[in-house]
Amino acid sequence: MKKIIIQVPVLGLFATFFLLPLSLRAQGSLTPPGAPGPTMKTLAQIEARTPVDATNTPGNANAQYVITQPGSYYLTGNLVGATNGSAGILIQATDVVLDLNGFELLGTSNIGNAISISGVGSRNIVIRNGCLRNWLTGIIGDFCDNGELDDLRVYGSLVTGFDLRNNWTIKHCIALGCLTGAGVQLGDSGVLTDCVLSSNYDGLFGGKGFLVSRCLAATNSNDGFVLTDDYNVSQCTAYSSGHNGFTLGKHGQIRDCTAYTNSATGISALVFAQVKGCSADANSNGIVVADDSVVVDNQAGGNGNSGITSSGAGSRLDGNQTPNNGAYGIDSLGGGGADIIIRNTSSGNATANYYPTSGNTFAPVQLPNSATASPWANF
Repeated sequence: MKKIIIQVPVLGLFATFFLLPLSLRAQGSLTPPGAPGPTMKTLAQIEARTPVDATNTPGNANAQYVITQPGSYYLTGNLVGATNGSAGILIQATDVVLDLNGFELLGTSNIGNAISISGVGSRNIVIRNGCLRNWLTGIIGDFCDNGELDDLRVYGSLVTGFDLRNNWTIKHCIALGCLTGAGVQLGDSGVLTDCVLSSNYDGLFGGKGFLVSRCLAATNSNDGFVLTDDYNVSQCTAYSSGHNGFTLGKHGQIRDCTAYTNSATGISALVFAQVKGCSADANSNGIVVADDSVVVDNQAGGNGNSGITSSGAGSRLDGNQTPNNGAYGIDSLGGGGADIIIRNTSSGNATANYYPTSGNTFAPVQLPNSATASPWANF
């Protein structure tokens, strides 16, 4: 048998090895230096919030839980009120955000407040996302300015739903069945948006400088909306109030609102008011304004007394429609020359369509199809 000898170019193999890149050669020990450590962020690092509980917010004689430091807090479960009249949660700090996390604070026999904000000068408080039921007051902060309430429901308070001071914004909230107070009671300079205020004593009771929009006040035993001065109210509805739908002070405007079946006046406003594009039907009185007001493009019909009443002088009543009221369509109590009354349409009113029917600022009453109708005529 012949032997086959294979010659291996050893020197070539060594040369090839040494020509390899360093990254392809052995890199040392593969043994880990130690156990793997955590690489994810903690919950506190993702969202630094503190739970409301006995450990982090211990209570005292005045409340079950007390927040004493600025920060963000959240509720971890439902809370039932104590029988000694203490508050559910007491906030004694500024710059606090409290998220009720969808849970309910349930009062005991309408004693104590669900959430109290104490301390003169307290400010910058945000409370959101929960339900407050059967307390003395839902949220009270008589000395607290600059805050926000969002997505809260308060039911069955013995006194007031939300009772706060100046510069608050309240949105997407419901106040229902606050028997002896307002659903919302605020000081000055507030914003109320997309809220429902029903079956309280007053729906909203506020000071001056308010912006109110897209809110409903229904079946409140006194007034739907009460504001003093410098207000702007739009796209709101007040119906079946025990007194007025809207009780408004001076130097403000209400527009695109509805007042229906209120026991007294649908819309009542003091001097220098502007009422525009509103509907005030089936109340005792439709719209009542004082001196130097502007009442334009409104519908006021089917009221027990008059559709539109000017109780002073110097107002302009223009382009309104006032049919089928129990007394006058338009009643200018100042008499001839007191108000400018032009381009209105009034018919079917029990006493008269207009009072007065003449004067140097009262446009003539004419038929719409008259060939010589004045562009300022009332019809």
